[in-house]
Amino acid sequence: MNTKKEVYLIGDIKRLVVQTLVRNLEDNGIEVLPVDPNPNYIASIPNLPVHVMLSLSEDVTPELLQALKSKQQKCGLHIYMAGTLKALSLVQEEYVKQVPAFRFTTWPIDVSLLLKAIEWHDRSRKRILVVDDDPNILRTIKTWLENEYDVYLVNSGFNAIDFIAKHKVDLVLLDYEMPNLNGPEVLKKLRLHKNSSKLPVIFLTAKGDRDSVMTAIEQKADGYILKTRKPAEIINTIREFFKKYIVSAEVLA
Repeated sequence: MNTKKEVYLIGDIKRLVVQTLVRNLEDNGIEVLPVDPNPNYIASIPNLPVHVMLSLSEDVTPELLQALKSKQQKCGLHIYMAGTLKALSLVQEEYVKQVPAFRFTTWPIDVSLLLKAIEWHDRSRKRILVVDDDPNILRTIKTWLENEYDVYLVNSGFNAIDFIAKHKVDLVLLDYEMPNLNGPEVLKKLRLHKNSSKLPVIFLTAKGDRDSVMTAIEQKADGYILKTRKPAEIINTIREFFKKYIVSAEVLA
């Protein structure tokens, strides 16, 4: 997987403090990608990277902040804002309460703290293994999820078992119907091994009939997702699963 870190920068790249920030980030191996501050442009970007740096000016528009807020809620962005005290005061009271992912600081930025925040968020990314014999489905799901999660792909049940034996993953999205070794058979094998007996598994299926659902429950799957659902619905289902799973793990710990 590509592990290169990227930060989208929204603001006046000609400002000296912004140029200094860009140099410091690039010196630490982070690619800085300038973004047009037009709200319509930001809203139209389908796959905005996880880290966004917003250089505030006192005339920052509510429309720009609203576009970022909407994108954050859809894609799980981590947004860092920097500006003068006056500029921060114009946006902090409204947005810091509504969007916890917005973080605020004044110039000059402590780059070491920013780097630590970026590193922490990258380490906390969940790892999802997607298993499907259809390469188009694999590519599509990866496109939907890769901005928020580390996504790994395998094209068969046998490859899934081999991958899980060698790598740590936090969730498996498992195709229900595959040749040679189908989803329920893969899940049954995983549940027999100590290291994967409690690994969260969600079936991906085009079948929503009662028998398929009952089989998933009997095999101790953690859920199922219909492939016909919209991308936003699938993404939200996975987000909600991780929220509930983390809470359950904390209660049991």
